[in-house]
Amino acid sequence: MTIRELQATTSPHPFGLVTSLKEDGRTNLMALSWWTFVSNTPPLLAIAVSNRGYTGTCIRRTGEFGLCLVGEGLKDRALRCGACSGRDRDKAAELSIELEDAAAIGAKLVKESCAALECRLTDALAAGDHTIYVAQIVEARAKPEIGGRLYAWEGYRRLDPLRS
Repeated sequence: MTIRELQATTSPHPFGLVTSLKEDGRTNLMALSWWTFVSNTPPLLAIAVSNRGYTGTCIRRTGEFGLCLVGEGLKDRALRCGACSGRDRDKAAELSIELEDAAAIGAKLVKESCAALECRLTDALAAGDHTIYVAQIVEARAKPEIGGRLYAWEGYRRLDPLRS
């Protein structure tokens, strides 16, 4: 079994959009399902980001990022965030994803988020073709009225909420 087949077999995985601050001051968006909480005290989470992408560059430069858990209303647009690089484009503008100011970090947050976590980098660990960024959650907010939190199914073949 290949690693891709194994990832598809073990799905679904909680999905989010990572926000990071580009050098020009705009917010970069990246699709992500490789994230997890790693500590309660202090509150820490970890994300695994490909070394080939642009997001890691932004995180290393600024030392911060946002993790936005988005709802079903952004399903198609959020999936498209994983199909291209934000290095030379403004994904939020192109995909009509509305952003709002964060309280503690420079990058904006996705307005249509069920939950949004503002994070400051505490460590970066090399992990093969990815880097694991460990960060402290410095601010968090939830919007319970936004339902249908998304999960990545069959790898990244589709995004959908859990159905009971």
